Amino acid sequence: GGSRRRSRSERRRPRGEERGRERSSPRDLDGIDYRVSGPPMGYSPGQRVRLKNVAGRQNNMEGEVVGNSGSRYRVRLEGNGNVVEVSGRNLCQIVDDAILTNLQSRPDLNGRSVRLVSFDTQKGKYEGYLRGSDQPQLIKAENVVLPDYSRVRIAGLMRNSEMNGEVAEIQSFDQAHGKYVVDLGGREIRIGLRNVFAA
Repeated sequence: GGSRRRSRSERRRPRGEERGRERSSPRDLDGIDYRVSGPPMGYSPGQRVRLKNVAGRQNNMEGEVVGNSGSRYRVRLEGNGNVVEVSGRNLCQIVDDAILTNLQSRPDLNGRSVRLVSFDTQKGKYEGYLRGSDQPQLIKAENVVLPDYSRVRIAGLMRNSEMNGEVAEIQSFDQAHGKYVVDLGGREIRIGLRNVFAA
């Protein structure tokens, strides 16, 4: 009796694993670990940013980079105009005019402009706002086309895994192939939507 029960559970387990793989394969973004480390993003004066993981009321406030010294940035906050100094790791760039794409459940939104204010590396999703809306949307990296010259971090590459965590700049979007052309330290590479995120 015991050996039959064991063999049945052994047979059942692989089938369950296959089902799990089939279920997750269309959502292969879930397999990407966006919690990569690498060189600092580097924010330029004039760039719009959002403060994150800072104490007090300033958390999630938006502002504009006005200068830096080393890895610390001076940011003029929206609203009160105060200038604060924060570490680069406490900033996230704001991306205006990103375009929604490949949305299966809401195809009516494809082509719409969205403002991205943060990227959650745990969930692998942006917090974004459709033009004219104050309702936050959670958007996967594979469902948004970032504008040219956005600075991005690379993640989830299998073949060229040494590039994961590196910072690149989008040069253009190749619509025919659904890939970005990015500049990685003077080298031009093509990379999928889900393999970069604006941070």
